[in-house]
Formats: sequence, structure tokens, C-alpha cells
Amino acid sequence: MELKDYQIRALDIFTRWRNELAAAQARSATAIAALKQAGLDIPADIRNHPKSAWQKLADAGEVTRSYVERTAAAGFPIPHVCFKVPTGGGKTLLGAAALERLNRSSGLTLWMVPSNAIYQQTREKLWDRQHPYRQMLERGSGGRVKMLEKDDPFTAADVEHYLCVMLISLQSANRSNNRDFLRMFRDSGRYTSFFPASDDAMANALLLEKFGDLDPSALDRPIAKQSLFNVFKMKRPVVVLDEAHKAYGRQGNESDEFVQSVNRLNPGLVIELSATPSCARSNLLVDIPGSDLKAEGMIKLPVQVTCFTNADWHHTLSQAHAKLEELDHEAVSLQNNKGWTIRPIAVVRVERTGSNQREGDHIHAEDVRDYLVQNLGVPSEAVKVQSSTSRELAGIDLLSEFSPVRWIITRAALMEGWDCPFAYMLVMLDNTRAKRAITQLVGRVMRQPHARLTGREPLDQCHVYCQSTDVNAAVESVKEGLEQEGMGDLKDNVYANHGTNFKMITVRRIGKFKDTEIFLPKVLHRDTNGGWEELDYQRHILPDINTATIKAPDPQSAQAAHPLEIRATVDLAADGTSSTYDNPQAVHINENVKIAWYARRISDILPNPFQAARIAQDLVQRLRGTGADDKAIFGQRSALASQLREHIANAMDRQAEQVFRGKLASEEIRFDLEASDCNHRLRKCYEIPVADSAVPLQRHGESVQLSLFEPVFAQDFNDLERRFAFYLDEQRALQWWHRVAIRQHGEYYLRGWRRERIWPDFVAMGGEIKGKPSVLVFETKGQHLDANENTTYKKRVFSALEQTFNAGKVTIHNGPAKGVFRLVFDREGFPDAQTAFDSIN
Repeated sequence: MELKDYQIRALDIFTRWRNELAAAQARSATAIAALKQAGLDIPADIRNHPKSAWQKLADAGEVTRSYVERTAAAGFPIPHVCFKVPTGGGKTLLGAAALERLNRSSGLTLWMVPSNAIYQQTREKLWDRQHPYRQMLERGSGGRVKMLEKDDPFTAADVEHYLCVMLISLQSANRSNNRDFLRMFRDSGRYTSFFPASDDAMANALLLEKFGDLDPSALDRPIAKQSLFNVFKMKRPVVVLDEAHKAYGRQGNESDEFVQSVNRLNPGLVIELSATPSCARSNLLVDIPGSDLKAEGMIKLPVQVTCFTNADWHHTLSQAHAKLEELDHEAVSLQNNKGWTIRPIAVVRVERTGSNQREGDHIHAEDVRDYLVQNLGVPSEAVKVQSSTSRELAGIDLLSEFSPVRWIITRAALMEGWDCPFAYMLVMLDNTRAKRAITQLVGRVMRQPHARLTGREPLDQCHVYCQSTDVNAAVESVKEGLEQEGMGDLKDNVYANHGTNFKMITVRRIGKFKDTEIFLPKVLHRDTNGGWEELDYQRHILPDINTATIKAPDPQSAQAAHPLEIRATVDLAADGTSSTYDNPQAVHINENVKIAWYARRISDILPNPFQAARIAQDLVQRLRGTGADDKAIFGQRSALASQLREHIANAMDRQAEQVFRGKLASEEIRFDLEASDCNHRLRKCYEIPVADSAVPLQRHGESVQLSLFEPVFAQDFNDLERRFAFYLDEQRALQWWHRVAIRQHGEYYLRGWRRERIWPDFVAMGGEIKGKPSVLVFETKGQHLDANENTTYKKRVFSALEQTFNAGKVTIHNGPAKGVFRLVFDREGFPDAQTAFDSIN
């Protein structure tokens, strides 16, 4: 599975945090040992290595929010981070990928989900060995995954030698009088392998001394209760908390009850996945905006809201039927031209679905079914009702090209956990609770089939039809729904359709540039026919990386880079004999070193399995050369795998840069304007949705003068971007500037030697110098991001592109003789930009 650009960025920062956490933990352990030896008190800050690691990222500009502390019941600080991921952005994928990057070949992981629907979906994916999510877990553990449900038997040997991932519901961990929660506290014969024999007083005393917060047994002697809850507390699991906001409660009314419930489990790490996290309870490490999903073409936008207030529900349904027919015709045309299968589906919300509720003035599911079939001519097999009592979608693959389903009627059965990207339309016939229903259902129709744009406007949008609802109220409800799905930054893409016209504005080029052809350079690669195509990492960079030259890391540095855990048990009974824990279910573990285990751990960054095996073999041989035997190597396999991944990732990136620069030098990669048909043609107008409250971008009461498009609205600028736009507007050397808005289709971006695209914030055209103009490209950044690793990469890419651009030969369209590509930091007077203007004057 190829990750999206924003997913790669999210996992990169998670990896940097994980590395900082390991380093902070090592520093903390060293300091604590020294203070203990000196007989001094240990300050709380020394023990709190998760806070120290967070501060390191804050100092580097990686995170901006204050650290939120959490303490386990046993008294130690809990490292916890949150991934803010909009609905449809791949929360489960990122959770699995984060576990992969922890490099754990054994131990316990609790994966908590909020509902039965999400439980079943997650179980289906994680239990399927062919699914990409399960394969991530397999790679992370070296093929030693054991999937568990709460009532499945497992032993101490399983946790010691396998990565045990247990899927449980939030209710199971939340303190209340529910049955699932209480069962965790019962004495059970299932978990005897984790505890000493009940008649071994010394071993039980030592266990309670080591884990002082274990629930005691009801017996009249000091012994720990052999419960699942106590197993969790001893094994310090990694907790993946899906839809974390559902556990903490509604925003503004959050509760600490579930926080304490998780803290009582003594987790070693908590990873939260949420579309709308609680910033008062979560450390927001990753914040993915809705615009990232839109830039990847994963969601349908804009959202058109159509309301009917002077007609009955039959009219609303008829209009929705006509729109669905239009979408279906467009989908058939797309399939004939591109072979993409899309079957637009409408979801209809009604007021009643029960078999004994078809009476009175309430709109019933069967009323809607009858009207669709008898009056609108919809085939009966195309209409299904999904409710608590009528589950007509059971066993139907809605994504199959042979499925006849076009209409799904429901009241509440699809509000959570349901995912069908062929859903294009919500028809809200529930006029009594429409606002709440729209808010909850809007995310169900926004996912784009195949997670990519079709290029056809009708199929790149979604529709909401409302009955007896004020259009402005409906629009606000949809916007609220976007907020709850983690896509509040896209709420300006929701607009009212009063039955005929969209609430859209056309922005056009100004004055003399109105009809001028303007081209901007793209990073191109020569194709097999001698032509040019856009640079692609997978096809143009990765194949030219010489993985045969990558060597294994130095084993001494590998061992030094990660602290090893060395365990010894000294136990003496009263009679002088040694006492050991009883583990009758222990299994024999083969501790022979397997090269394939290491090779699988690096297969996602080094796709050549033969080279991966060669490097892994080299590492093992070099370790043996230092005197380490297979048992010692096996014992530190996770640390070695982590070091190996980091080493190879850095080596691949260095080579990727060399390939990129080499191809620039040989002109196999081109960055100039020699052929207009392969470069970016700047559009002459954009169709954009504009909020009623939108105001033009003004300075001192006057509109900006040099923006290439007008009107330009303040909603498209943050504070730094607005101030920089004013700065550009004062530059006499400029003919025009343009704010690049990712939310607009067809915008400008650059590429370097990594997978992800680089989106600048501004492009500008300078005045003519010696008869030819100059092009300038700027990306604005807060000053605190100057030392950021991503910033360093962009600086290097911009420098390489600027050098190559200025060495190119312009042959047509009187193209630019000078190019300047700069990162501009938030410093007084914008000195980074001033040097750019000085260079073209």
C-alpha cells in the first residue's frame, strides 16, 4: 500500500518523537542512577522523560501546544500522543503504521474502539493476513503477531515471544457498572501463567512489592487477584485509542473518567486517533487538516446543499432522484472512457422504520420505498432499508460493479462506522431532527471512490437534499458536521443551492494579464519516447537508487544507539532455596537469528528483497564478528531492526538526492520553460465557493493592487500570509503575485527527490530585466520552524531548482531569465524575501 504524502509526514514526525522519547528515557535513567548513587532526591522533571521529549520537538518547531501530563496508577509518567485525522483520512492505517514503527516483536497492545460497528470493521482488517494493516503489524513484529479478543486465552509466554494485539471496546475499559468492565476484575483460571502459584507466599509477596497497585485477591493472605485487569497492569501495554473523542465526551463537556480508566491500566504508551481530539487531554502530535485530503483527491468537495420549504417530501425525493440519474449518466460515461467503476448511491433518512410505526404524519421507510418504485420507476432490487430490525444490506458488497443498490433508506443505522465511497447524496426527509442528522451523516458521503478525483465536476462533489429545513440552517449543520469529522478548515466549501444556482464566485485575472498565457516551470523527467512527463518518485528516482552500495550499519554504533534491557531475577526463599515463578504453559522459542525477519522490517523502504536480505545478513555477520552469539543478537533484535531502518532510510534519502541532482545535471530531469505543453499553465479563472461573510483582502481600507486574480478574499490567508501579501504588494519590482490555494483544483506545486509534493504559498512575476521577466516562488514559515527537518529539505530542493532554472535556456513565450525560489521566515521586514528581490534587480 502506497502511503499518501500527509500520511508519510505524519509517520515521520511520529518516528522523530519516538526517537526523542527513547533518547530522553536513556538520559533520565542515567540521571536517576547518578542521583541515587549520590543519595540525592530525584526531581519530578528528571523522571518525566515524555515531557522532556515533547519539549525537544517543541524547541524544533515540530509541535506548538503545551504538554499534557498523564500519570499511571503505578506512579510513572505515561507517554501519549494524538493523531488528529479527518474522517476518511486513514486513522486505522496510521494506527497500524505507528505500531509498525515501534519495532516491537513482543509485548501486549490494546486496540480500543468505540462501537460494535467499528469493532467489526477493525477486526475484519486486522485478522486478515492479506490486508495491508495486518501486514504492517507483521512487518513490525517480524511475523510474530497474535490477534486476540478479550475472552481469548493467552499466556505469559505468548506476550513474551509474540506481539499480542487485543481488540476491545471502550466500554470494557471504562469504569462503570457495565458487565464487560466488571468481568476484567474477576479472578479467572485463564491467566495463571502470569502469576506465581497461589501457595508460593514469597513469590506473591515479591509480585505485590514490584507491582504495588495490583488488585488483591479476596483471600485472607497477600496475593494478587488473577484477573485480566491485573495482567494489563503488569504488562504495561501499548494502547491504541480509536475515536478517542468518543471516550472523553462531547467538546466542552469532556470527562476525565476515561483518562483515569486508561491510566489505571499502567500503559507504556498511548496512541490516540481522533478527528476532533480534546486538546485539554491529548498531546496533539499530528494535525492533518481536511485540505490535505482534498489535495490528494480523497474527498468530494464542494458540498451542495439544496432545501425545499414550499413542497412536500415527494417533491424533494423526486428532485434527488433526478440528480442521482444525472450522476449515474456521468458515471457511465466515465467508465466508458477510463474504465473506472462508480455507482452513485443516495442515502435517505426517514422518521420511522419499524414495522408497526407506519401511521400518522411521520415519513416511513416503506412509504419512501413505494414512492421510489411505483412513482419514480426505480427497480425494487435497487432500494434497500437498513434499520435495527431490517438489515437488507447484510451480505451485499456495495462496491461490486454487479450490485444493483442505488437507494439506501435508514433512520440511524448508518451514522457510525459505515463506509461506502459510492454514496454521493444525503436526502434528509426527517424534518424533526434534521440538524442533528445532517451533522452526523455528512461524513458518510464525502469519501471519494478510489480515493482520487475523477476530473469530472459532477462526480467530484457531493449533495445534501433537505425537506422543510431553512437552507442557511442546513448549511450551518453541514459545516458543523465537517467540524466533527475533523475537516473544519473546509467548511467554506459548503454552499447553498436554492434549486437552480450554486453559491459560487468566479475570480479572474486582472487587467493586461487577462488573456496572457502564463507558464510556470514544473519538475519534468524525460520519458521513454524522448518526451517529458511530471517527475514521479516511484518511477524516476527509486529505480536509480543503487541499493547494492548500501552497507549495514556499524554494529557498535547500532548497539550504542539503543539502550538494551538486561533483566536478572534474584530470589531467595526462607529455606535458602531459589524460588521461581510457575509457568506451566511456557513454550519453546527458537532463538536462532532469521535473516528474513530483518529483511521484512525494511521491505517498505527498500523494496528489493534480495538487497534487504544482503544488508541484514551483513549486519548479523558483523555482529557475530564482535563476539555476539545468536542468543544475544536475538535478544536485541528490535533495537537492531530500528537502527537498521533508520540507517537505510537515511542512505536511501542521500542516494535519492544524488539521483535527483545527477539527473538535473545531465538534463534527464528538467526545470525550465523550454516546452510550454509540459509545464504548468496558470489558469485564467477559478470557480470558488465564498462564504456570505467573506471580505476582500484590504490594507488601510484599500484592496490589494498586484494580486493576479480578483477579487481576493481574506479567508484564504492566515496572519503571516496576509502580512507577506501586503509586503509583496509594495514591491515595485513585481508585475503580479498570486496566492496558491491548495483547495483550488489545478494549483501549482513542485517536486524534489522525495515522494511528497511541495506546495508554495506564493508565486510572483517580476518586472522585465533586460527585456525578460523573472519568476519568484515563496513559501512562508514561522520563525520557529527554521531548524525543522522538513524545512531543511525544502531549502535544499529550492536551492537546486533555482540553480537549474537559472542555467536553462528559454526558447519560447519570452520565458523568465531569472528564477528565485525561497523559504520566507516570519522576521521583521521579511529579509529572506528582500534578498530575493535584490538578486533580480
